[in-house]
Amino acid sequence: MKSSQNIFTAFLDLLKVKHTSDYSNKFFNEHPHKYNLFGISKMLSDYGVNNAGTRIEDKENDIYRIETPFIAHTGIDFLAVSKVKLDKVHYIWNGQKAILPVSEFIKSWAGVILLAETNPKSIEPEYKEHRKKELLYITQKSILFFAGILIFGLAYINQLFSYSVTQLFSYSIILLLNLIGIYIGYLLVLKQMHIQSNYADKICSLFSKNDCNNVLESDAAKLFGVFGWSEIGLGYFSANVLLLLFLPQTVSTLALINIFALPYSLWSVWYQKMKARQWCPLCLIAQLLLWSIFVLNLVFDFVHLPIIFDWTYIKELLFVGSLFAILIFSLNMIVPSFSSGGKTEKLNQEINSIKANEDVFKALLKEQPYYEVSKSDSRILFGNPYASLMITVFTNPFCNPCAKMHKRIDKLIQETNRNVCIQYLFSSFNSDLEYAVKYLIAAWIKNCHCGLDSDKSDQAPQSPEQIISDWFEKGKPLKEKFFDNMQLDMENSEIEIEFQKHEAWKEKTKLRATPTILVNGYKLPDNYKIEDLKYFTEFKI
Repeated sequence: MKSSQNIFTAFLDLLKVKHTSDYSNKFFNEHPHKYNLFGISKMLSDYGVNNAGTRIEDKENDIYRIETPFIAHTGIDFLAVSKVKLDKVHYIWNGQKAILPVSEFIKSWAGVILLAETNPKSIEPEYKEHRKKELLYITQKSILFFAGILIFGLAYINQLFSYSVTQLFSYSIILLLNLIGIYIGYLLVLKQMHIQSNYADKICSLFSKNDCNNVLESDAAKLFGVFGWSEIGLGYFSANVLLLLFLPQTVSTLALINIFALPYSLWSVWYQKMKARQWCPLCLIAQLLLWSIFVLNLVFDFVHLPIIFDWTYIKELLFVGSLFAILIFSLNMIVPSFSSGGKTEKLNQEINSIKANEDVFKALLKEQPYYEVSKSDSRILFGNPYASLMITVFTNPFCNPCAKMHKRIDKLIQETNRNVCIQYLFSSFNSDLEYAVKYLIAAWIKNCHCGLDSDKSDQAPQSPEQIISDWFEKGKPLKEKFFDNMQLDMENSEIEIEFQKHEAWKEKTKLRATPTILVNGYKLPDNYKIEDLKYFTEFKI
């Protein structure tokens, strides 16, 4: 289920940046700096959106000159302003569109804004892959929906030939009320899981003084402290619909169960009135449906006293009771797993916020083993060789985990706009495989024009970074053949000099495990990933 739309996703919509709701929501919710303008700015940059923050001094006059959309900071939160027209400000907050008079908006507006401008490269990272997953999810939901409609339709059509017109009418009315009950139960479960629903919010705001959440989060909202009444309600109405569709002869048993449910409805209204002192319109609609079904059961003569010792009735009662139990218990087990998604995102955000704290990172880093390393140990540098953050990667050309790590490092370079220095130091499993290290060094030197005569052909030299990426992706099985068309001068003395530097460093540090990641000489702490280093591009130690 989708989480509620946040300021970041809403702003992407206004900017018309290609993105998927699930990923952008998750990206925002887990970001360590999501609560400040710096974090939102950084997230927009990750999506390739140019942006800048500024403060407006003359708010009354300049508000009409600001190009929309923009993000405005109020006293308590951020708003995505979509347009400013005449005396109205149109904005999005907490996934809801709203309008305020300019004078009221200016009172709450701190004058701080974030301006943004898209370009052809503005797009969600790995958008195509996320879009495929989104389309698959939409397709699955559509198939489930239409399959459900088909089954419902066929079952209902089957009843057309089993009842008289009067019976069919009564049957249809009760079936319709239970279908409405399923929808109300679904909205209540969404509320219980803190998943935003515009329809649930609209119903909950029917009264001027009410808060559905206050009632749904009270101690009385769960039977025995375990079964949420919203889950019980959804299970109850769902069981009714299934039985009415496929076993309509159980209608009298359902009418009896309905009677036993009525005392709960009275207690619920009493509790909201006397204890919670808040009305939950969704809950009241559910109680109204229970009583409406009871009245119709009386009118249509579906209420009959059971023959207690009749074996046929006992079997029917056991079957109906089992179905109710299966649905209610299943919902009770499933709902927490869905609601845990939001808790997981919140927990991840809290952890990421701690991890992104430079003081915390520095303290943990200094507890790690230190290995002396400098740019003189290896000339194979990616990104910005002058960056304050130097990440040294001890890697092996034939190591599969090293190949996966290289992809992650390449992504880090892109996400930081090449504002990190990545240094590679090569090793090999044994002397028979050292040729790959020497070839990669030769390719690096040749294509960087570092001390070797470049090829005089008109063909532009291949990027040395791309050569290493291609090797890890497809070169290993080819071995020496991978380098055949690169015209490498393997006799050049600089290759051996560079190779021996890597070997000397390996012997000095006694490191053997690959890949090993060092940050300014310190081993990357185990509770950090290479991706986390994007928060420390200005890091110094």
